Amino acid sequence: MSDHDNNQDRDRDRGSEHDRGGEHDRSGEHDNGGDKTIAPAPAGGALTSIAALQTAFNRVDTTGFTRTGLPMLLFKSRENNGTWVYGQKRTIPEEGSRWAVTLATFKWGYICFPENGKAIERLVPVNQPKPLITDLPDTGCDWQDEWSVNVRCISGADAGVELVLKATTDGGLQAVIGLFDTIRDRINNGQHGDNVLPIVLLKKDTYPHPQHGRTSIPLLTIVEWVSIHGPAPAPASPPPKAPQAAAAEQPRRRRVA
Repeated sequence: MSDHDNNQDRDRDRGSEHDRGGEHDRSGEHDNGGDKTIAPAPAGGALTSIAALQTAFNRVDTTGFTRTGLPMLLFKSRENNGTWVYGQKRTIPEEGSRWAVTLATFKWGYICFPENGKAIERLVPVNQPKPLITDLPDTGCDWQDEWSVNVRCISGADAGVELVLKATTDGGLQAVIGLFDTIRDRINNGQHGDNVLPIVLLKKDTYPHPQHGRTSIPLLTIVEWVSIHGPAPAPASPPPKAPQAAAAEQPRRRRVA
């Protein structure tokens, strides 16, 4: 998985990963344009069986929302040669932390960025037809493709944190749609033993952009496949030992200014 203010650095060149504040900003505070009819997909429901996943995923054409209440996971391509951050405080996820993808939360649709800086989006779960761009209202700005998915950290300092990743830039869309395609391929090959839920690392790569030079893009690197029902609970840790001596508290990790 779970999201744009006037201060975010939005680059309208969609050929680059110079982002609109990462993927986009305000930690999940998106405007649905007053459309209250689309509810977030349930954690279980219609997409909890392999057969239902296969049917839903197979009818999604990747060639071609909706508030969650979750903090946003963003990729800031301009900061430190590419940095993942989340939430309003721009917390940097722990290096090497593992994130479980919530399969039932994949959504697709469109987003636009009016001049007032408040993004408007139309996202629906992928088991519903993608909204027709010709049916979207005239907002005075161009509608652009958008995908989203929720992720939950299962290891390290961020364990238990659940976020929504929304992709609008070319690199972000490539990462999320590529993840979706990989899951669909695994479901279709039938040799999975119900292990179709990917565990990913938040990584990055670069490519030479003709105008902006070396440009960072996000990667979702699959390191493990687990049961559709989710990863096994982590074993209980022993109670902490009493500290030997008082020490100044160190920051858990640096934050982006």
